[in-house]
Amino acid sequence: MKKFFIIFTVIILSSLSVAAYFQPDVRPGKGVTGFGWLSDYHEGLKNTNLDTPVYFMDSGEEGATFLLMGGTHSNEISTMMTATMFIERGVVKKGRVIVIPYSNKSGVSINDTRNPNIDHFLPIETKSGPRFIVYGNRRTDPEDQIYPDPEIFKHYQSDFTLEDGAEARNLNRQYPGVADGNITQQLAYAIIQLIKEEEVNINLDMHEADPPGFTYQNSDGSTYSSGRLAYMLVCNPAETAMEIGAIAAMEVEMYDLPIKLDQSNPAFRGLSHLEIGNYTDSLSFLCESPNPGMSQQESPDVLYDEDFPLKHRIGLNLT
Repeated sequence: MKKFFIIFTVIILSSLSVAAYFQPDVRPGKGVTGFGWLSDYHEGLKNTNLDTPVYFMDSGEEGATFLLMGGTHSNEISTMMTATMFIERGVVKKGRVIVIPYSNKSGVSINDTRNPNIDHFLPIETKSGPRFIVYGNRRTDPEDQIYPDPEIFKHYQSDFTLEDGAEARNLNRQYPGVADGNITQQLAYAIIQLIKEEEVNINLDMHEADPPGFTYQNSDGSTYSSGRLAYMLVCNPAETAMEIGAIAAMEVEMYDLPIKLDQSNPAFRGLSHLEIGNYTDSLSFLCESPNPGMSQQESPDVLYDEDFPLKHRIGLNLT
């Protein structure tokens, strides 16, 4: 009966605007001490499909405040599941952690356009019973954006442009955001306001990239290898951020996880690790785990791939 109910619910949601009805299946553990909404920091998100839950985990002991963000892109599922596991199982012993598991909740409402063969809803079995993971899109649902995509994307605070106008719906191109801009710009603005008001000292924006081990062909016949971004930790250029990143990379490698270290390129604007660090007092980082769904395989297994299963990617992010 329970399994039937889940399948029935998925069918109903598939025929409606998922974001309007979807609330993340997050079951807060004993480490969660507070709950709020991103619209608490920018009212423009209230009653929209981009308003998203924010979880607070306060140790009661003096220390730094850390912001963990998943779901910037809703097809990068290890990020949302890592944040969920942290909320459900984590206990903070010093300082405070704030978690946004679905940073762009609108993205779950539409299927992945990069690989439409991946199911929108992925059922899994857990110790607490059957649950499902939503494999969404990397951008805001066009119905939520309201404004049509421009012919060319232009970053609001600079002259940086991209030929793909749909990047106007990419949260990770819109930082530091615009208070009265399109809804994705307002989403970025709200996260910046949260960081400022909560005096966040350090933040990590989790992402996924195409896995290594594949060779692709360019239109001119030349070839290139996949996985340039996978297993990478990107640090804001601030000296302290680079120092912390170097220490983190060395510690992660102790677990036989290959981590590459990179620095934000100031030429590419709108990215979280660059703009959050530049517009706030928070040290900013971004990490990339390898998702088979980003490869050019026709029907990748994004849960149980032999080389890059979901549990490996979540383990990498948690480490």
